[in-house]
Amino acid sequence: KGHEYKRLCDNMNGTYVKFSPGGCACINVMEIRKKDDSANHVIDGAGREASELALKIQSLHVFFSLLIPTMTAEEDQILDEALILTYEKYGITHDNASLYDVAAGTYKKMPVLSDLYDVLKEMPEGTKRLCLMLNRFVHGSFASLNQQTNIRESEYMVFDISDIQGEFLTALMYTVLEYVYARAKENRTKKKAIIVDEIWELNGSKSNAKAAEIVLEIFKIIRGYGGAAIAATQDLNDFFSLEDGKYGKGIINNCKTKIVLNLERDEAQAVQKLLSLSAEEYKEILHFERGHGLLCTGGNNIPVWFRSSALEHQLITTDRKDLEQMYVQMGGA
Repeated sequence: KGHEYKRLCDNMNGTYVKFSPGGCACINVMEIRKKDDSANHVIDGAGREASELALKIQSLHVFFSLLIPTMTAEEDQILDEALILTYEKYGITHDNASLYDVAAGTYKKMPVLSDLYDVLKEMPEGTKRLCLMLNRFVHGSFASLNQQTNIRESEYMVFDISDIQGEFLTALMYTVLEYVYARAKENRTKKKAIIVDEIWELNGSKSNAKAAEIVLEIFKIIRGYGGAAIAATQDLNDFFSLEDGKYGKGIINNCKTKIVLNLERDEAQAVQKLLSLSAEEYKEILHFERGHGLLCTGGNNIPVWFRSSALEHQLITTDRKDLEQMYVQMGGA
């Protein structure tokens, strides 16, 4: 329900990006993005950099593994070869210098998914499933993602993927997170925060170990980049469903502060065990009213009541009566 963040985003002059089948917003899945490493070079000096192409191809393997969960080792190898050939057509190799368009002073134009599709079609065998999946992005309902990145960057950005369904939802959510994470790692002197709502999509049963590892990595090391990571979920069963809860527990253990709101009995029991809550605290979270919660940080568990200012309430409320009143005040019939 990404639209719930739109009023707040607009008030902060942020960028609200809505992805939908047939829409116009796009993050080019194939794009190798130019990084602003100037601050890091001043602090650490210029070191030997890893191949940007290799890192991008590694990320693309995760993207395609979410689209085709049963991808075989043969298909994975074919995909790897096709990706290298696709970038070569644009003059991009493992030499990072090949990324630059010297005359323009920036990175070269990047391939899009249709370029990869064309390369795969020319390969002799083993590409049928890959081509069928890519066809949706080239000629089908997701063709809007077959173009260069076209979103406006700002200090506050909201990515709404609520109109996307099925395997495409998890894959697109991963693409957005990869885009945001790359930006967050650029300058360690700037504060930043990554907020992932419904995170179970990326570390639960709909995802896989490759994607979940990257999510866990963010929560492990984001502080080293001067940032913070915030996860929100209403589905604890899915949050702990992948590999016996390995990734869900890992995220919890790497978060200094946890906020527990009202839970059903089975979920409350799981949280009680995970956070070592007392019997009294367990009873509390079963009966929390709206706006009340348990703040767990630094070894202390403190009952809290979250209250907003009038403006904050207007910008974030989802209550039907509040929205009806706002509608009338704004001249609605």
